[in-house]
Amino acid sequence: MTTQIRTLLDTPGNDVVGASAIWYWILWLCVSDCVPLLISLYRCFMIVLFRKTKWPSKSVFLSVALIETAHSVGLSIFVFQVLPNVGPLMGVLLMTAVALVPSIILTLFRAQRDGLRTGKTVIDVLAIGMQGSIFVWLYFYTANTEMIIWISASLVLISFGFWESVSDERFTTGVFGTISRAKQNLNSARYRTYTILNIWKICVSFGVMVYFGVTKYNLAIFFKPLSGLNNNVADESSTISHRDVYWSFFLQTISSFVGYIVAVFAVRTQIQIVGFTLPLVTSHLVSIVAVFLMSCLNTEDISHNFIHRIAVAGNECHPVGQFIGTFFISNYAWFSVFWFVSFLWIAGHIWFPNIEKLAKSSRIFCRPFYCNLLFAESLMLNRINDHILTDKFTAEEVMGSYLSLLSIDINKSQSFHDISSPLCDNHVTKGDKKPTKIFLCATMWHENENEMLNLLKSILRLDKDQSARRLAKTYFGKIDTDYYEFEAHILFDDAFEPTPEGDVINEFVVFFMDSLVKAIRNLNGVPVTELPFVKIPTPHGGRLEWTLPGDNRLTLHLKNKLFVRHRKRWSQVMYMYYLLAWKLKNEIQHDTPEHQHSIVQKTFILALDGDSNFRPRAVLQLVDLMKRDKKVGAACGRIHPIGTGPMVWYQKFEYATGHWFQKAAEHVFGCVLCSPGCFSLFRANAIMSPNVMSKYTVNATTPKEYLQCDQGEDRWLCTLMLKQGFRIEYCAASDAKTYSPESLHEFFNQRRRWMPSTIANNFDLIMDGKLFVAQNETFSWLYIAYQSALFCISLIAPSIVILLLTGACASAVPAFRRDKVYGIWKSLGLVGGPVVFYAIICLKAKREMQLQMASVLTVLYSIFMLLVGIGMTLVLSQSVFCAPGHFLVFFYYGPVCSRSAGTPIRSNLSPTHDMVLAFGSIHVCIALHIRDLQYALCGLGNSRKTATGTGKRRTSDKVDPD
Repeated sequence: MTTQIRTLLDTPGNDVVGASAIWYWILWLCVSDCVPLLISLYRCFMIVLFRKTKWPSKSVFLSVALIETAHSVGLSIFVFQVLPNVGPLMGVLLMTAVALVPSIILTLFRAQRDGLRTGKTVIDVLAIGMQGSIFVWLYFYTANTEMIIWISASLVLISFGFWESVSDERFTTGVFGTISRAKQNLNSARYRTYTILNIWKICVSFGVMVYFGVTKYNLAIFFKPLSGLNNNVADESSTISHRDVYWSFFLQTISSFVGYIVAVFAVRTQIQIVGFTLPLVTSHLVSIVAVFLMSCLNTEDISHNFIHRIAVAGNECHPVGQFIGTFFISNYAWFSVFWFVSFLWIAGHIWFPNIEKLAKSSRIFCRPFYCNLLFAESLMLNRINDHILTDKFTAEEVMGSYLSLLSIDINKSQSFHDISSPLCDNHVTKGDKKPTKIFLCATMWHENENEMLNLLKSILRLDKDQSARRLAKTYFGKIDTDYYEFEAHILFDDAFEPTPEGDVINEFVVFFMDSLVKAIRNLNGVPVTELPFVKIPTPHGGRLEWTLPGDNRLTLHLKNKLFVRHRKRWSQVMYMYYLLAWKLKNEIQHDTPEHQHSIVQKTFILALDGDSNFRPRAVLQLVDLMKRDKKVGAACGRIHPIGTGPMVWYQKFEYATGHWFQKAAEHVFGCVLCSPGCFSLFRANAIMSPNVMSKYTVNATTPKEYLQCDQGEDRWLCTLMLKQGFRIEYCAASDAKTYSPESLHEFFNQRRRWMPSTIANNFDLIMDGKLFVAQNETFSWLYIAYQSALFCISLIAPSIVILLLTGACASAVPAFRRDKVYGIWKSLGLVGGPVVFYAIICLKAKREMQLQMASVLTVLYSIFMLLVGIGMTLVLSQSVFCAPGHFLVFFYYGPVCSRSAGTPIRSNLSPTHDMVLAFGSIHVCIALHIRDLQYALCGLGNSRKTATGTGKRRTSDKVDPD
């Protein structure tokens, strides 16, 4: 499409009449980076709007603005002035001559770092000469001084935009240190910077386009396409139809955008060589061959194909031999070999990737957009050089968050100053020698044998996977980037029962020991009758230790409620202090601070429930999220409720929509607020931060603290981590299963804990909004406003439900509908009477009575909602469109049905959602009054008398098949 300009724009030496100015506008939109800049502007603006971002220094902003202006001007000159004059084939060859400035910067940095006499530096100097040979080629190619100036200026100005990927960040002194600091300052303020620069670059390219267009045409002809887009052809004297124009715009825009997405995907999935490097390098060669072959075709054979017509417009047809002799020899096109070879050397870092899985796009590319015209070249030069970047941390950042907890004195460490490299005087670099360490920590109470089997089989699968990786590494020398080590720790609440002879383990511990042998026998097919263990007395009760078949350790901590506090939060406190403040401290106290930081950064706690069921791959996917960003304090997976019965079906749909919609919205607008304790991975140094662990262990003395700390310990821990500045990520690809309540009694017993805790933590989030925004980069005032709106809606939700049910009942019941005076009051009495009755029960009656009445009212309200729905359908079928009843139905069923309607799309994307849509009907029937009405009444009625977990005791022999 670019070379169509050569004919249509009536270039010098070409007497084509009737050129169409619309091509200037199309080239500006889809070739001069207008569309990529608009996409980048939207992305940067959203990040600035909903994330905590910084402003760059004035000097850095002005410098970057000058560089980006030069890049935009050069690119526009190349599009509107150079390509129309040199033709398609020479235009493709010139695209690798845009790396002159990067070659100079690369040579200077490498010479400063490695010296002038190294082989790489010599080749760098040769690369400068090869890129600079463009000026020699111009001397032989044309005697037109104006054309020489245009081509030289465009290529040099374009090359200024690719300075970042070859600038080494490891320098701290001199001119190179200034460039390094400027790059670091730009990285920390990139989105604010490019929000402004994207608008500026669009204006610059538009100005250059108007300059060349008005120079070629008069003002009226140039702007005519804007007022004549409804014609069949571009203008009266052009044979190019608007259909051809639109298709050219569409194909160029979509193909470039899809190519960029595929490139990012290839790097993130660690297939950069075959999915990124090879396609981009070969695409340039393929383009040369394709344009060459089309230049040798007969234009009459392709005159009806507008894509080919665009590609070869203005070129005469030559025999192959004559064309090669004329073009490559007479026009000195063989210089392009120098340009291509030197370009590959300058962008040689793309052959040696060293990047983590699932890396963010800001970690992959320097600039937050791509170039439509120089697509392959821009991606290669824009790819960050992984080998000149390091994760650098100040001493305070390395040890500050857990210094006091581990009692490490940096000043007494003789090796601390040895960490600083000559290029980085005040920083330490994270090591990569220590493997990932995972502590599996599960809490148990009175789980039955089937639930224990689910957890133990998951642990044994992880043991088998880790053992296979260790053997492959030890005996076959396999390099495994996902290699890890793990220990399993299970804290058993209320594990003893008194007897005349003393305290002995209860039946549930016996179930556990039998289940472990059974799990090994079922999973490995080994006829095991018993597994040896070590019994160790402890102040809190006792400890049993097993060595699993894969040579990993499983420890069961038995808690005696007479010696230590029971319940889940205090079990979590125990394993946090035992594993991190004691065990980990002893492991690293004799290491250097660099190694200490490396170990702590790669140490994670996998929090589990006593019935969690997961696969090793799910754990590794959470680890990948942690590795890509050190500010991620916790990561949670996709939870699938398991069990039987209508209440489980209801929760399957509720969990699915909650994960796909609520967590997705939190991630987009700000940050995920809760990482569920049934399957979540926590970073060790995030938990060890003084303001996290110390506050998590406080005794609840006020009603607010009780609701926050004891009713929802998982949400409370996440709130503390968010206040400390850590983020919480959600990984939809990491699946885990857990048993959910199967009866209404168990269901309400669980939710009466969750809802008050959620309200209390949301209130704390809103009241401490200033602290969250200041400490956490993922929080903004818009996100706080979003959470405030949800909080207010949750408070008035019961009254909204009552009003909706009242209005629906008044419209659906014929007796109420005919009574124009008292019908609405009768409907209110019918709907609100049971609510008032149940509110009195919640305030006066015992907990068991509250739960029983909640179950009864749930059944009655479900039947009532079905009848109201049928009645509303009959009424609407007899009314005109947009009657008041239609709006009532919209507000009545809209929020629930919208979640149901969105689930089919999500379920089609995931095979684990096969039956979720079918369960949506149950959700529609009972969601409103259960979620918004009875949750509130039951949860606030007597919130102190709750039990940790679901309080479930299953007698079924069914075990999850996985």
